[in-house]
Amino acid sequence: MSSPPLSPPSQPSALSTLATSLDAHTSIPSFLNSLLAPLLPPALAPSQPPQPPELGPIDKQLNELLTQLSLLSQDTSSALEQSIHDISRTVPRLAYDLQFMRESANGLQASLGIVQDRVARQTDLTSNGSGSDSVSGTGTGIGGESEGSKTYRSLEKLTHLDKLKTRLESARDILREAESWSTLESELTTLIANSEWTKAGQRLHEASRSMVVFQNTPTEYDDRKRLLVSLQNELETSVSKALKESLEKGGAEGTAECARFWDVFVDMDREEEFRGYYFKARRADLLSDWKDTLITETLPTARNTPIIDGTTQPSIRFTTFLPRFYTNILNTLNVEVEQIPLIFPPQSAPSILATFLQTTFDALDPSFASRLSAVVEYHGSEALPELIRAFRATEELSVAVQGLLDRMTFNTQGGLLSGSNSAPATATSPTTIAANGTSPGVSGPSPSGMARTSSKRLSISSRRFSRAPTSYSDPTPVGTGWETTLYEPFLDLQSTYATLERRYLESVLRSDPALQSRASSGKDEARALLDRTTALFAKADEAIVRCHTFTHGYGSLGLLSALEAYVSTFLDNEQKAMLDMAKSQDGTGKSKERDELDFDGLDYSTEDWGSFQMGLHILESCRDVAGKLEAFEKRLRSGLSGVETVLKAKSGEGYKITETTWGAILLLQQSTLNSADLHALISNPPSPILPISKNRLETFTRSAQLYLQSIILAPLIAQLDTYQTLGIWSKPDKAPRKGELQVPTFSLSPTDVISKVSEGLLDLLRVFEVWSAESGLGWSLSTLPFIQLPPPNANAQADGESSPPPETVLSTWISSLALTLLSHLTTTTLPSIRNLSNTGQQQLKTDIGYLSNAVRALDVEWEELARWERAVGLDESAWRKAERESEAEEGTVIRRVARMRGWTERSGA
Repeated sequence: MSSPPLSPPSQPSALSTLATSLDAHTSIPSFLNSLLAPLLPPALAPSQPPQPPELGPIDKQLNELLTQLSLLSQDTSSALEQSIHDISRTVPRLAYDLQFMRESANGLQASLGIVQDRVARQTDLTSNGSGSDSVSGTGTGIGGESEGSKTYRSLEKLTHLDKLKTRLESARDILREAESWSTLESELTTLIANSEWTKAGQRLHEASRSMVVFQNTPTEYDDRKRLLVSLQNELETSVSKALKESLEKGGAEGTAECARFWDVFVDMDREEEFRGYYFKARRADLLSDWKDTLITETLPTARNTPIIDGTTQPSIRFTTFLPRFYTNILNTLNVEVEQIPLIFPPQSAPSILATFLQTTFDALDPSFASRLSAVVEYHGSEALPELIRAFRATEELSVAVQGLLDRMTFNTQGGLLSGSNSAPATATSPTTIAANGTSPGVSGPSPSGMARTSSKRLSISSRRFSRAPTSYSDPTPVGTGWETTLYEPFLDLQSTYATLERRYLESVLRSDPALQSRASSGKDEARALLDRTTALFAKADEAIVRCHTFTHGYGSLGLLSALEAYVSTFLDNEQKAMLDMAKSQDGTGKSKERDELDFDGLDYSTEDWGSFQMGLHILESCRDVAGKLEAFEKRLRSGLSGVETVLKAKSGEGYKITETTWGAILLLQQSTLNSADLHALISNPPSPILPISKNRLETFTRSAQLYLQSIILAPLIAQLDTYQTLGIWSKPDKAPRKGELQVPTFSLSPTDVISKVSEGLLDLLRVFEVWSAESGLGWSLSTLPFIQLPPPNANAQADGESSPPPETVLSTWISSLALTLLSHLTTTTLPSIRNLSNTGQQQLKTDIGYLSNAVRALDVEWEELARWERAVGLDESAWRKAERESEAEEGTVIRRVARMRGWTERSGA
């Protein structure tokens, strides 16, 4: 036998190619020559001397060939060994396989011969009658009948007898059922009168099972159904009285009796009614406590309310009452954890406990939701903390209940029933049931019924007390229905969290003492602003906690909107209060440094410099507030980062199971809070995260800067306010007299107003050199009027880092002040000049040129001033040309100057 071929690779390899090439050559030399031919020098003409080959490539090729041949030899050897192993294992079995095939063929041949003989005999019998049987060797019966015919008739008779037996049995059963139904009512009446509840239940159960007999006769079925329901109602009415007595009795005896009554209700198909009786009895005290306790939020007034006996009963806040009520619920549930498995089927005990809790909350009067509504109405804008206390208490209850359910599930389905070892001797147990079939206080069942009940009780008891773990897939799973009942009253309030939080923060702004403190002096008031800001963001941190506690982060969008309103309103209020105080500053409490300053040439009062000092403190406070806002935004962003896990939560994952349950998260996931905007916010928070508050702080800062500039520029603005009324503008030109010598006109001097204004601007350098090192002036230079700078890093400047040098502060403030003054000059002062004579034109041109030189010395350029300078220098002919060719802004200034000169009237414009 040849060896099996090597398994070919998925694609040609070097070894397979080498093997193919080796097989194709008849001799080894020819094989080697074919491999080395590409490395040998080409053939030369006979006249040319031979060239030796390069040995390096040949040596390398031979080494590679040697390696490949070695590997090929190993592969061939391995394949050969495998083939030998397969052959040695297969050959010994060939003889056995051939022998088995031979014997099977012989057996098949014999079987086929027998079948052929039988077919031939049957054919002869059919064609030749009884004579053929004799020929074929088959015997005949009495009267010449064959064995086949006798067998066929016998089988037919047996079939007929079996059908007759089945029909007779069916008729017997129908007659028995008819007899049973005829005596059913009288039997039930007797059993009920004798308080034999178990027998009565079993009798009704048997009757219910027999209803299938009458399903093809609608009239009889309906009559018996009505009778059955009537008897079930009668039995339930009687049993329910005894059940109530057992429920009131309590203890081991009452539990055992309740377990028997459960069987009776099961036989009647009235399990739901039994649970109703049981739940009603167990929750009665809880419902009374809920209804009878006087809740402050539900009373017309907060005063004590008199009760019937003439005494007074104090009311209690809902959030104070609720934990106490929940404690009573847990105490009741702890008892039921032990009782329910002794009465109901253990596999359904956790579900029954959950249903008991759910129905208890559904039966509360007034409802839980109405109590929460009363809390909101009573507390108004301060209702949110009260709601959160109630929600947290509810979550704590849910966590405790879930623990009880888990424990109950393990005890009744995966381990030893909790407390079963200490169960009273009178409680139902496998031993007593097996011996007696019933328990004291309930009449024993009939023998047949006893067997059924005993087997059922033994089955329940064996599961109840078994230590062996069982599958958790069989019992009905405990869903989140009970959790929905607990949490659903909060859902509408959680959905309006944004409104609740905003109203609460507004009340904090109005009433919190830490946000209302004020100081008498400016410097102290600036410090007080920082204290109020610290309190502000401390309250804002509490809002983050409230959002996570009440909505598990699903209210983050509402949190941001509430915080924006809260912080921006605070900043607006502080801006107005601080600037009003600064403007009303009377110079009291001024420092010696301000008195020692040299104010020569500047018309500033001591009060002005006191207000200026106040403005500096305000700017410093704005800087510190910006740092606090930046730090708070980091905390807020960190708080939002933890919400993503909750948004993706599943049952048992993504939330703290020690603080809440899956039902609370599930309701929030299904609520309107779980929006695409929320997911976008959490996955990619904006920067800044509170843009409105950021803008309000910039507005506050800008207002403080404008306030400082108004103090500095006030004397200069006052000078400019008189500028448009100077008589020089309308001074008539002097007409030349005949023969009068024409004296050349020399350069005019600027007016006193422009001289003082220019000198005042230059003096600002000297003044601000003293103040340029103040941190307040260096804060937020980008918000100064007419300054274009990148916005500062609020956090860095608040920490004292990266502050601009004093030179930058000085030059930036001087530029902003000069540009502000020039803007006032070109937009208010100059357009107010009504008439402009030739003399006035020359004077205005001189003044503008003088002022331009002064501001250039400050490294300031104002294009609008340059436009006025060019427009004032035009004569009438040049004006007409410039008006046609100038741009819009230039043309506006030119037209204003033309009106002052009276050119527009002459041109009819």
